[in-house]
Amino acid sequence: MEEKQRKEHPILFSFMLGIGLTLLVAVASAVATILESDDRGIVIAQGIAFFVMAVIITIYMKKRDASLGIFGFTRTNLHKAKAVLYYLPLLVIVVVQPIIGGFNTSLSVTDIVLILLFSLLVGYTEESIFRGIIRERLRPKGSVFFIVFSALFFGILHMANAFNGSGFLHIFLQVLNALLIGFILALIIEIEHSIIPLILFHFLFDALAQLTSSSIIDKEVLAVSILNILYLLYGIYLIYVMLRSKRASLHPNEQISH
Repeated sequence: MEEKQRKEHPILFSFMLGIGLTLLVAVASAVATILESDDRGIVIAQGIAFFVMAVIITIYMKKRDASLGIFGFTRTNLHKAKAVLYYLPLLVIVVVQPIIGGFNTSLSVTDIVLILLFSLLVGYTEESIFRGIIRERLRPKGSVFFIVFSALFFGILHMANAFNGSGFLHIFLQVLNALLIGFILALIIEIEHSIIPLILFHFLFDALAQLTSSSIIDKEVLAVSILNILYLLYGIYLIYVMLRSKRASLHPNEQISH
């Protein structure tokens, strides 16, 4: 009976979890702003919000499964050629912004440590929610529903960041970027079933983006355009892999030996 009740409103639960995180971070930012904190203070406030949510979702996941296996916390075999091929494009994606804009050499050691800690909290919390808990809750609805829902929801909650700039092209590219990265990460978790590489990617992507020189603003359209093209190409490849894998599982006798 308890399991049935837990599964009755998976979509509502998913909405509440994602919106809850967004509101918690927004409140932390508002408090820091009211207190007239500098940029470092705002990051610390947001980091505390992510830490609080990280503790909450970790307790929740531990109660559901002590091993966290159902949420994707399983060992990834990087020695397999397929796994390496799946993750190599992620390494290319994380270095696009620092390559185009260069690193911010004016950052202090304290700033760098703060950025790394903050990015790790964000990566763990957001991936655990969007590709871990939400995926587990939506499992009865199938892979396609999860991929579409997760990508759209992840993109929508990140759209607010897009409106900090000006111009239709800026907004369009940023919104598309958020939707596509959510789509890519949802596809990968469905193919490889391990969330750990996604947390690592999310951490590196956010950290390197914040370590990039502010001159990237002048080349933002170029950077986001390149990223979106990479996402599209990568997404097409992952869809092909997923469809081929499903076909092989449905028709095992049709597989060709090499």
